[in-house]
Amino acid sequence: MRKFIPVITGLLFVAVCVVALEYVSLKKTEGNFCYPLDDTFIHMAVSKNLALHGIWGISQEGFVSTSSSPLFTALLAIFFKLFSVTIFAPLFLSCLGTLLMVIAMSRELKKYSGLTVFSATVCITGTLFLAAIPAMTLLGMEHTFQIAFTLFFVHSVATLLTTNEKKFFLSALIWGALMVATRYENAFVIAAAAGLLMLRKRFLHAVGVAAAGLAPIIMFGLYAKSQGGFFIPNSIMIKANQNLGQLLNGGHSILENSSTISGLLVISIVIALRKYQLKILDRDFWVLSVFVLSGLMHAVFASFGWFYRYEAYLIVLGSFQLLKMGLEWWQANRWVGLKSQWLWAAAIFILTFNLPLRSLNSMRNSIRAIHNIYDQQYQMGLFMKQHYDQQVVAANDIGAISYFADLKTLDLWGLGNNEVAHARKNFYWNNAFLQKLVTDKKARIAVIYDIWFDKDLPKPWFKVGMWQMPYNYICGDIKVTWYAMSEEEAVKLRANLGAFEKQLPADVTFEYFR
Repeated sequence: MRKFIPVITGLLFVAVCVVALEYVSLKKTEGNFCYPLDDTFIHMAVSKNLALHGIWGISQEGFVSTSSSPLFTALLAIFFKLFSVTIFAPLFLSCLGTLLMVIAMSRELKKYSGLTVFSATVCITGTLFLAAIPAMTLLGMEHTFQIAFTLFFVHSVATLLTTNEKKFFLSALIWGALMVATRYENAFVIAAAAGLLMLRKRFLHAVGVAAAGLAPIIMFGLYAKSQGGFFIPNSIMIKANQNLGQLLNGGHSILENSSTISGLLVISIVIALRKYQLKILDRDFWVLSVFVLSGLMHAVFASFGWFYRYEAYLIVLGSFQLLKMGLEWWQANRWVGLKSQWLWAAAIFILTFNLPLRSLNSMRNSIRAIHNIYDQQYQMGLFMKQHYDQQVVAANDIGAISYFADLKTLDLWGLGNNEVAHARKNFYWNNAFLQKLVTDKKARIAVIYDIWFDKDLPKPWFKVGMWQMPYNYICGDIKVTWYAMSEEEAVKLRANLGAFEKQLPADVTFEYFR
C-alpha cells in the first residue's frame, strides 16, 4: 500500500481542488454546471453531431474541423454514443487523462529514480500544482491526455536513446501517434525526438518516430479533404502564430516568446550542457534535451496562454523532470549541499517563482471564467434552444449555442465554417463577404461581439438588444449584441429576448434598441 501513496496523494490533491473550485463556481452559476471555456462546448457540439448524425461538424450542415484534437473529439463522441449526451462527459474524460498522467509520472519514478516514497509524493504533487493541473482538469478538454501521452512518449524515447531495446521503440511509436492525434502541437516533441535519434545515428528509429507523429496528421487531413474540409484544421489556420516574424524582425526575444516556461528552459539548458561537457548522456540528459528543443520550437511556431493550456504539456514535462533530479540531489546532499550551492538554489527560485503564482491564479481564474461563460455563452445557448432550434443563426462564439440547440450555425469567425476560414486564409474576409454570406445562408438573427468586427458590418442589420456581464475575464467582450436580418425578424427577436430576460442571471444586464 505504501508504494501507492504518491499516486493517491497526487490524485487526492487534484480531486480536492476540482471539487472545491466547482463548489464555489456552482454558487455563481445558480447551481448549474459549466466549463471555463466555450471551446469545451465546441468539442461537445462536434462530438454530439458525430455520435447522433455521423457528421464531424459544429452542426448537421456538413464537415468542419474546428480543433487540432481529433482524438479527444472522437473519444467524446464514443462516450456520447455508448452512454448519453451529457455535459459531464468532458469532465469525466479529463479526469481520466489526469489519472493517466499521474500513472505516467509514478511509472517513471519507480523505474528510473531512487526517490523515497515521500520524495516521489512531493515530485508528483508538486508537478501537478506547478502545472495548474486542477484547472486543466476542470477545463474538460484534451490537455490532460496530451500531457499523459507526452510523458509516456518522452520517457520511452529517452530510454530508447540510452538502450537499443525493441520494446521501447514500439512504445515510442504508439505514444507518439496518440500524442499528436490528441493535439497537433506535439509535432514539436516528435521533431525533437526524431532529431536527437538522428544525431545518435538511429536512422530507422528516427524515421519511425517521425512517421508515427505524421500519421495522425496525414490520416485526418486526408479524411478532412475527402469531406470537403481543409487538410489542416480551421483552428490552426485561423489562429496562425506570428512569433516567427516577430523574432526575425527583432521584435521579440526567444525567451520573451517562451513566456511561462522560460525559467524551466534556462535551467534545463544549463544542466543539459553541463552533462554534455561531462559526457553524461543518460536518460535525464535526453529528457531535458527533448524538453528544451520542443519548448524552443513551440515558442517560435505556436502560442502560449489562453487559460494556461497551450504550454501545459511543456510545464509538466520540464517541471517533473527537474523536480525529480532536484529531489534526487536533495536526498544525497541535504542541507550541507544546499549551503554550498545557495547561489544556484537562489537562481532556480528566481527563474521559477512565477509557476506557483501562475497555479494559484489559475484556481481563482477558473471560477471567474466559469462565471463568465455561464453568464454569456451558456445563456445564449439556452435562448437559442428555446427560440431558434433548427434555424440559421450567425455568431462568432459557437460552442454553447451549437451544443444546447440544434442550430444551423453560421460561424462568422471561421472555426466552424469552411467558407469563412477560406476567406480569412485568403484575405477576403471583409464586410461585403460576411454580409453576402449571411444573406445567402438566410440567417434569421446574429449574436456577435461588436468589437470583433468592423463597425460597418451590422449596418444593414437591425440592432435589437444587448446583454452585459458585470465583469469580463475570459470572454471576447463583456457584452454581446443581438441583431435581426429583417424588420419582421426584429419584432420577433425583441419579443423572444423579452420573454427570456427573466431567465437571465441577476447580474446580467440587458438593453433594448427597439
